Amino acid sequence: MKLIREDRTVGWIVLVFALSQLIAIGWDLPGAYGWENDGIAPRDFFAGIAINLTPGQGHRYPMFHNVLLGVLCIPILLPAALSATDWTLPALMEQILTVPVMTGCSLVAKLVAIVMACVSLLVIARIARRTVSAEAGRWSAIWAATCLSFAYYGRVSNLDGPYLMWTTLAIDRLITMAETRTRRDYILFGLLAGAAIATKDQAYAGFVLPGAIYLLLLPLRGDKPFGPRTAHYQNTAVATLAGVVSLGVLGGGFFNPTGFAARLRDLSGGASQDWMTYARTPKGLLANITDIGLGQETFYWPWLVVALCWIGVGVVAVSRGGEGIRSRTFRLLPLCAGLSSILFFTLVVARCEHRFVLPLGFWLAYYGGVSSAALRSRLSSNGGLILRGAQAALAVLVVWATGHSLEVHLTQRGDARNEVHAYLARLDEGTVVETYWLLVHLPHFDGSDSSPYRLQRVSGRPIAKRNPLVGAKEIDAPYGDVQGRRPDVLVVPESTALEFIPRQLPEGMAESAMGERAQADTDAQEFFRSVLDNSLEGYEVALVAGPKLPAWAEALGAKPVQVHASVGNRQWVLVRTDR
Repeated sequence: MKLIREDRTVGWIVLVFALSQLIAIGWDLPGAYGWENDGIAPRDFFAGIAINLTPGQGHRYPMFHNVLLGVLCIPILLPAALSATDWTLPALMEQILTVPVMTGCSLVAKLVAIVMACVSLLVIARIARRTVSAEAGRWSAIWAATCLSFAYYGRVSNLDGPYLMWTTLAIDRLITMAETRTRRDYILFGLLAGAAIATKDQAYAGFVLPGAIYLLLLPLRGDKPFGPRTAHYQNTAVATLAGVVSLGVLGGGFFNPTGFAARLRDLSGGASQDWMTYARTPKGLLANITDIGLGQETFYWPWLVVALCWIGVGVVAVSRGGEGIRSRTFRLLPLCAGLSSILFFTLVVARCEHRFVLPLGFWLAYYGGVSSAALRSRLSSNGGLILRGAQAALAVLVVWATGHSLEVHLTQRGDARNEVHAYLARLDEGTVVETYWLLVHLPHFDGSDSSPYRLQRVSGRPIAKRNPLVGAKEIDAPYGDVQGRRPDVLVVPESTALEFIPRQLPEGMAESAMGERAQADTDAQEFFRSVLDNSLEGYEVALVAGPKLPAWAEALGAKPVQVHASVGNRQWVLVRTDR
C-alpha cells in the first residue's frame, strides 16, 4: 500500500494491468493439468517440495515458491486428502489429481503470479521515480505492463515472474543502500537477492554485473555512493552472508545439502545442455545474440516502442549532472541488471525464448519511461500543437503496444485445444482415443466414467517417471505400432510431432541432446510425418484445429502468437477409416 500511495497514478496503471491479467487467467482452466510449458501448477510444486527435501536428490527448481504455493493451497488440498479412502499415495492421488482440486491450485498459483507482477510494476516505477522523475516512473510502469513477455509470465505459474519480482525488490534496495548506507539495508538486499535465487536459480545472473560494478568496483575508482570504503566492504560481506542464509533456507539447501549439490550438477549438465539451441562456437554465439536483438518485437513491443526504450538508454548514457542515486551511474543500474541476465544466463545456456530474455525487456521499460518523460519535458516549453502531437504519438504507441501484448491473450482464449475438447465430447460411446507425449501440449480430456470415449497415451519408449494423465491407459510401445493398437481416434499436438520431423538447422544453431534423441527415433519420425502428411495407413485427418482470434481482432491485423510451445500451436485429429 505504501508503494501505491507514493504515486496514485501508478496505482491506477497497475490496477488496469491486474484487471487485464484476471481476464486472461482462465486460459487452461478448468483442468487437471496445465498448458504452461515448465509451469509448476497445478501439480509440479508437490515434487518441488518433496524432491528438494529428499537427501541426495535435486529438483530442477529451488524450494521457495513451491512451498509458498503449497501453503496457500492447503485449504484446497486438505479437504481432498481427508476424503481419500486411505492415506496411501494412490488413494491420495485419486482425490487430489481431480479437475476441481487441480483447477483450484492453478488459480492460486496464477493469482500469486499476478500479485507479484503488480509488485514488480510498482517497484520499477519507484526506481524510475527515485532516480529520474515521477513522470518517468509512470511511463516505466506503462511500458513494463505492455511488454508482451512480462504480461504473459505475469499471469502463469512459471517461476520467471516471481523471481523477477524478488530481483526488482533487491535492485530497489541496492539504491536504498546508496542513500541510507545502513547495515540493515545491506542485509535486506542480501535477503531479497537470496529469495530471488531461491525462487529460480537463473536469477543469479541478474546480480553478477550489479554486484561487481556497484558493490565492488565503484568504491575502488573513488565513487563513494555507499560511504567510507572500509565500512562499505564490511557491510557487503554481511549482505553476502545474508544472501547465502536466505538462499540456503528458502531454497532448501540447508535442509538437504546433498540434494542442493545434485541440483547444481543437473543445472550445469542436463537441465541446460539437453535443451540448448545454439552451437557453442563463435558462430553460434553470434547467432544467439543476433536472434535476441532481432527478436525484440516478438519478445517485447512493436519496433517503435523498442526504439523508444533504447533511445532512453542513449539519453541516460550521454546525460550529465546529478548526484547520488540520481546520477548517471545509478540510472544505468537497470540496464546493468538486464544485460547481466543475458550475458551470464541466456548466452550461457544458448537459448532465446521469451522467458530467457524477459529480464532485459522488463528493465528496458525503465528507459522507455526515461525517454517518454524527456520528450514531454523538452516539448512542454514549446506548448501548443507540437506538445499535443507528441502526446498523441505516445498515446498511439501505448495503444499499439497494448494490442501487441493483447495478441497473446486472444491466442490463449482461442486455443486450438478447446476445439479438440469439444470435438471429442461428441464421439460415440466406447470410442478409443489415443494421444502422445507431454501433458503440456495436450487438450483437456474427459477421463471420467461418464466420458463417451476411452483414453490411452503412448510414450513411444519406456518411461520410469511420468506425469500421469488421469483416466488414461498408459502404454509404452512404439508409436508406429498404431495398427496393432487400432485406436479409433488419434489426437496429435503439432508441437509434439515437429520434435520428431527431420529438420535442417541454420548456421550457428545446434540440435539439443533431447532433439538429437527425438531425431534419432526413426519409428517416431515415420509415424508423425505420416500424420502431418495425412498418409497414415488406415487413418485420415478429421480436424486440424488452430488458434482462433475474434473477427474484429483479425480485421485489425492481429495474428496468433506462439510462446514456448505453450501458446499458439495446432492440434491434429485423425480417425480410423474403417470405424
